[in-house]
This record gives sequence, C-alpha cells and structure tokens, in this order.
Amino acid sequence: MGRMRKEVSVIVTANFTPDTYRTTRPLWLVRLIAVVAIVVGLIGIAAFILALTGAFRFGELAVLRQRNRQLETEFKKVGKLKADLERLEELTRRMGALLGVEKTPPPVNWDSVPLDSAALPEWLKGKAWGSQPLPKIVPVDSYTVISPTTAVREAVDFAARAGSPVRATADGVVDSRGEDRTNGRTVLLKHAQGYESFYAHLEDWNVDKGDTVSAGQTIGWVGTTGKSTAPHLLFEIRKDGTRIDPATLIKYRPAASEAPPEPRPGPTR
Repeated sequence: MGRMRKEVSVIVTANFTPDTYRTTRPLWLVRLIAVVAIVVGLIGIAAFILALTGAFRFGELAVLRQRNRQLETEFKKVGKLKADLERLEELTRRMGALLGVEKTPPPVNWDSVPLDSAALPEWLKGKAWGSQPLPKIVPVDSYTVISPTTAVREAVDFAARAGSPVRATADGVVDSRGEDRTNGRTVLLKHAQGYESFYAHLEDWNVDKGDTVSAGQTIGWVGTTGKSTAPHLLFEIRKDGTRIDPATLIKYRPAASEAPPEPRPGPTR
C-alpha cells in the first residue's frame, strides 16, 4: 500500500442554502502559506513601526529647522545690534572728544573708602552688572564682628539684628542655595577670577540657583538657622575652592578683641 498523502480540507456551508464549497490542499502547502503569512505580517508590523519612527523624526527635524531659522534671525538681530552699539560708541567718543569729556569715569580709589564700608557707597548704585566682579562690601549693614578669622578658621561671624538684609558683596551668579544642620540656610555665589562668597545661618533666601545678582543686592536675611544661638551671619570668601581671610578683600570693623590698644600717656614733667 502506498504512503497516505496528508491533506487539509476546508468546507464552507451557508445557513439558508444547501450549497457548499469544499477545497482540499496538501498539508505542506498549507504550512507554507501559514509561514508566508506570518513573515508578511511581521514585515508589515516592522514597516509600520519604521513609518511611525520616521514620521516622529521628520516632525522633530521640522521643529529643529524652524528653531534654526529663528536662531539665524536672532543672530542677525544681534549682529545688527552690535553694529549699532559700535556706531553709538564711536559717536560717543567723537562727542566726548569735541566736548573735552572723558569717556569713562576715573577708577575707584579704594583707599578713600572708609574703614567701615557697610554703608552702600554712592558710586556703587546704578552700576551695570559685571562692573564689580570681586567682593568689596560688607554683607550686612549694622553689625558687630563676634568671631574674627583665625589660623584655623578662615571665616567671619557678623552679629546683626534678626531679619537684617544680607547682600551680595560683588556681582556674581548663585551657584547653590541649600540647608544643612550645621550652617542652616546658605547661599554660595560665584564671582570672577575663581572667587566665591558663602553666606550661612540665613533666616530665608530670595534668590535661586542660576540667578545673577549685583553687588549690594539683597540675597537673604540674617537668622539663626542651623547650629546658632543668636542671630548672626557666617561669611566666607573662597579663592579657587580654598577659604581665604575676607579681610584681604573687604574692609570691616574688627572685633573688640582685635582693636588696637589705647596709647598710654607719656610721663609728665
């Protein structure tokens, strides 16, 4: 007896008619059709996913192109503004030469600044940001130095009334604003030439990371947060990450213990 041939039969009948449809195909052909159908289906799904990805990337490309056109327009405006400023500066220079007026004010003589520079100097008001790049002014107004710098502690404690404004000692950018158990609420400002100024035990801040601040601008208020028994400001200046004596840059009243002794009267004749 010969080997039986495996086949698959499909019979289709209707509900309301005696007509039937019957077809018979070899099993291998049915399997081949099934495999081809699966492969075609997978290819179709992959093509659909690729089409969606392409459409998404095409949309992104369109947005980037639009943004690029906007930036090109802005760059053109900046270039025009720069040219206008250069023409204005040249015109100012010529007018100054005709009138005999100097273009820039004379440099500040820091030796003429009073020893107690807590009061905001008049020459500092209204200055453009970046004109005062290094710490120069005392961070609080009315104060008493209760803990000066020492060989092992490069920091100053300024005692002041609670809620007194704490101001930036120079133009800079807020590098961080945070709070810890020791220093309480703190602000760290970055200045030019690798300088930083640090303010601790603040009652609160009114600046956030990334903000630009000007010399004399209020950045917070004196408080007792952290390990502090009375309202005061812990102040530090750092150069390239290393603490330095703030008195090397800022003129402030020394602590009572640092005050020079009173001269003794000479012998009477």
